[in-house]
Amino acid sequence: MTFSPIRLTLAALLLISTTACAESTQTESSRMDWRQDGARLTLESEQGAVSVTAASPASRFGVQAGDQVLRVDGVPVRKVGELTDALSASDKASVPVTVRRAGRDQVVSVPTSAWRAVQPPPPPRPPAPPSPPGRP
Repeated sequence: MTFSPIRLTLAALLLISTTACAESTQTESSRMDWRQDGARLTLESEQGAVSVTAASPASRFGVQAGDQVLRVDGVPVRKVGELTDALSASDKASVPVTVRRAGRDQVVSVPTSAWRAVQPPPPPRPPAPPSPPGRP
């Protein structure tokens, strides 16, 4: 069985496009920018890593700008939602969080109460269906 140059080219293009699609799903990124009463927290996740872009005051959130968050209470986090969900859902007053700060991994105690406020509000409820004609 012989393959023409066109078939080989098409097969190579198909292989390349399949690889590119697989890679693009692994590089999911997200961002959260939260501000309230002079406090600010900005988080970004890209390629499976959560970075703290801004945290002020840092003592409120337990993390600092420039930190890369690795684990919450021993559980790896790779997305902004995983981090905020883990901290806001905890019933503990503070949780050990492993961060990479200035090139070194360290564990910091993060107060969970501040993170509960960070959660976005639930979506609004859908409107009630219209009443049938003749009914109030």
